[in-house]
Amino acid sequence: MYPTVKLSQQLLNTPLGGYGFDNSAMERNLAFNELALKNGDKECKTNITSTGTTIVASVFKDGVIVGADARSTMGNLVSVKNAIKLHRITDLIYAAGAGCKSDLEKVTAMMGTEMELFELNNEGKKARVMMAGRRLRQYLFQYQGHVTAYLLVCGVDATGAYLFEVSASGGGFLKPFSADGSGCLCAIAELENGFKPDMTEDECRKLVCKAVEAGMHGDDMSGNAYNIAIFTKNGKKMEGPFVPAFSKRSELEGKYIFEPGTTTVLKTKEIQKDVEPCGNFVTPMET
Repeated sequence: MYPTVKLSQQLLNTPLGGYGFDNSAMERNLAFNELALKNGDKECKTNITSTGTTIVASVFKDGVIVGADARSTMGNLVSVKNAIKLHRITDLIYAAGAGCKSDLEKVTAMMGTEMELFELNNEGKKARVMMAGRRLRQYLFQYQGHVTAYLLVCGVDATGAYLFEVSASGGGFLKPFSADGSGCLCAIAELENGFKPDMTEDECRKLVCKAVEAGMHGDDMSGNAYNIAIFTKNGKKMEGPFVPAFSKRSELEGKYIFEPGTTTVLKTKEIQKDVEPCGNFVTPMET
């Protein structure tokens, strides 16, 4: 069994807490590896899990727009090319998700049921975006990141349009724009460069599409296509899938089919074998 973090820090005399620009973290990992080898274990490595997604959202003057790519991955394998990462909570509240697909679907479905029960118990009073975000935070905080669900909760309620970012550890922030997933660095750069208060719907739509495409272009785990959802006080609009030019398959310039006889056959050999039947494999049906 590996020693605790506290014991390793005592051995290495590294500071508790805070971020440093020295190599204390590297020395700590090397010490863990050395202790593991002494105990007869294999090399101790820290596995890094990629969320493999680009999700983007931004508010504008009359609502909020959220977008997500459509590539679902399993390690280095592209498992689904047309995945829907915009999960319904209520008719006017959706959550774009990055992380484990099964966790995201179960968490958002559970939250949708809870919001529906709230509306039924309160004589049809509509659930609010902040309510859904708060309940997601409370649920995910219990599991301290072991439920891999990173969410951008977007929607419109009686008080306005909101974007609420929720992390898998239970943290939450109300933001004017945000991006998450493995392609978020390229996406957030476009958002920070192009966002401005009180944008029109068309301006916000172009910005979100540009940010999602930037994330898809800069991240191998994001791609294929993307979908967006637009929320206003008049309702929601789902658009997509959109396929950027860099995601389209290029056409072959020529035909690479060789005619028979192009390759010279140097030698042939035929072997004849007698094959006997192994019996009747058809079982008669009982009548």
